[in-house]
Amino acid sequence: MPTVAYQLPDLLALLPKKPGGNINPYFEEANTRYDAWMKKMFGWRWLFALVYDSEVPLLASLAWPLASCQELKAILDYMTSSIMLEVLTDHCSSAKAVEISRLWMETLRGGDGGKFSRHAFFKSMRTELVPNMKAAIDPFHWPQFIISNDQFARNTVQEALDREAHVNKPRKIQSYMIMRRETIGTRPCFVLMRTTRRLCIPDHVLTHPVMEELENVALDMVYIANDIYSFKKEYGENGALNNIMTVIQKDPTTNHLDLQGRFDYAAKLFREARDRFNACRDNLPSFGDVDLDRQVSAYADGLVDWVTGNIQWSIVNRRYKVFRNDADRKNSILRLSPNPQYLSSPLLIVFVIVLSLAILFGNLQRQLFYI
Repeated sequence: MPTVAYQLPDLLALLPKKPGGNINPYFEEANTRYDAWMKKMFGWRWLFALVYDSEVPLLASLAWPLASCQELKAILDYMTSSIMLEVLTDHCSSAKAVEISRLWMETLRGGDGGKFSRHAFFKSMRTELVPNMKAAIDPFHWPQFIISNDQFARNTVQEALDREAHVNKPRKIQSYMIMRRETIGTRPCFVLMRTTRRLCIPDHVLTHPVMEELENVALDMVYIANDIYSFKKEYGENGALNNIMTVIQKDPTTNHLDLQGRFDYAAKLFREARDRFNACRDNLPSFGDVDLDRQVSAYADGLVDWVTGNIQWSIVNRRYKVFRNDADRKNSILRLSPNPQYLSSPLLIVFVIVLSLAILFGNLQRQLFYI
């Protein structure tokens, strides 16, 4: 089938080198151990394939380059737990989503939530994953970690409620961006990043307007990049219903853009977020303590590591399969099979409609002939 080539933005070129280094030195060890654990836990069922293709150890090693071996293992345990929450609630009723999310949070808090669950994963989460997390996460960060995950679980329930109520996804870019900051599930990962860097930043500093903006625009860069690089996969599965590319298509101010124009516009949004991030970083206030100011600056470094690591992972992981070959990856060329709904070519739409009608009436005539 013929394909159409699109020029993706080179987002890595817009960012500085990662302050924490390119990749965690424990990657190979963590990857081998994680694959063995996954096979033992899930066998070769579809869930193993889903997580395997996500290459979770690679993302963890790129986004948390300074994590120790123990911390990297705990990060993988957490990421697996959060993936499972999404998998278990992705297509269920809101009532079931409430039950699963409550059980998930009770287990994460270290309670007996998973003790009586028949689901093998909750048993593993209670007896193995959560103890690993608690052993690796600094006690200072544990309350922040729990609070951020409680909000993540609430967002999971809200998505189920929206599905049942047939609530349409936001049709305006700004509304989508505010929503996506929370649904992408990255805030708990930022807490884990602070614990790997020994950054004991109190809540009153994290809630300073400049700090909140710094974190929010970092989240913007994470999900904009994620939506660009996952578009091909989502486009083939469900038409990329929950993707900024589709929101750009629906927003009245940008719905005139073709698909290349939408990629370019998403890149513009990314650059704007990058510029706001840099402006926040340049204007970080002093909090009256030299060591605390150093930690705040180091937190900004960690956010750069996370944003950049997420892009590095998105480009190469098996789940998204963004590029067909190394040459396309080098030149940021994405190839898609034509689809009139997303390519937005009026002539192509007319052609497909006419062709479909011709086939339909041709089939009806043949059916009438044989009656």
